[in-house]
Amino acid sequence: MKSSSALVQITKLLLLWWSCIESTCARRIQYPEDGYYGNNFFDAQSLDSKVNAALQRLDHTPKWVKGWPDPSIQMGQVSGLALDTTGRLLVFHRDTNVWDQRTFSDRNVYQGIGEPPISRPTILVFNDTGELVDKWGQNLFYMPHGITVDVEGNVWLTDVALHQVFKFTPDQRQKPALVLGEKFVPGNDEQHFCKPSAVAVMKSGEFFVADGYCNHRILKYSPSGEIILQWGKAHGNDQFVFNVPHALTLAEDRGLVCVADRERGRVGCYRSDNGTFAANYASWLIGSRLFSVAYSPARGGRLYVVNGPYGSLPVPVRGYVIDFASGTLIGTFAPDGGLHNPHDVVASPDGAAVYVAEIDPYRVHKFVDDTVKREANATRVKVAVKPTATVGK
Repeated sequence: MKSSSALVQITKLLLLWWSCIESTCARRIQYPEDGYYGNNFFDAQSLDSKVNAALQRLDHTPKWVKGWPDPSIQMGQVSGLALDTTGRLLVFHRDTNVWDQRTFSDRNVYQGIGEPPISRPTILVFNDTGELVDKWGQNLFYMPHGITVDVEGNVWLTDVALHQVFKFTPDQRQKPALVLGEKFVPGNDEQHFCKPSAVAVMKSGEFFVADGYCNHRILKYSPSGEIILQWGKAHGNDQFVFNVPHALTLAEDRGLVCVADRERGRVGCYRSDNGTFAANYASWLIGSRLFSVAYSPARGGRLYVVNGPYGSLPVPVRGYVIDFASGTLIGTFAPDGGLHNPHDVVASPDGAAVYVAEIDPYRVHKFVDDTVKREANATRVKVAVKPTATVGK
């Protein structure tokens, strides 16, 4: 009788142990969203299949332009891209300077203080066909990062070594019209940045700075450079937590500024007037690292993003197109041979041209969407115009 009772107890213990194991395993494999996979061998095979199936469902548009720009033009790590008011592409590159593990101290101080700035032009200007038509920015920068051009043609740049933000007017390229931050001094107060990454300028002249690699914040300024508001933090679980706010884009038709939150793999959009959270964009196919974002108001609004390598999931490194209203992935793009280390993306207002910068290898890619021209031509054919109407005004 005792042995029978002991057997029952042992059986109960075994059942309890098995239920605990089963429960633990179930919790471990119930991922937070459909399409998420672990990193063991069999899951990797499943992930590859799912990635391929997902990519096949997307439009492979815009298309890569082979041999663009002029391949004879040498450049260093390409950190930033911008389109000016005439559609020319500005490329911000580091020449022979390279950001690696020796570039900064553990207190974010640049280790090349005392050395001269980059002596050759760091800003290369290309026309639509990929010809180099201008160059400038020599003897000014140490570690270029972000670049943008506002509606008046002013060029705004960030240098992570200098911990500064610069504004250059169209008629003065040797001396900046505005400088924010203290040279080579990192900080987190209203007078200092720590590796600022990007600038976005509104039509009103008000502008935003992503600050950046250390401070995890977005700052909004008046046209004269006075702080209006700021938001962002390093820790927590809400939508105001940033882990390297790496790039900015404006959706002014929607009253939004959008942030590429690099190490959280998302685009976070916020009201440009008061910083209120508006929307998030992320996908398992993009993965856990998202380096840059650009917005086009065309066709209902689209976001163009590039992800990066070494994320938590081995997803392909590519560009993606997101429908702004629904948040749905609708397109993907990459050159032959794929992207390796994309760092920035910029799109023309109509979405007809998209450009991607890489920091390794050092190159720039152009992609074109021919459907934009076809749609424009179809619209011109279908629209009936009164004899007294003025077309194209």
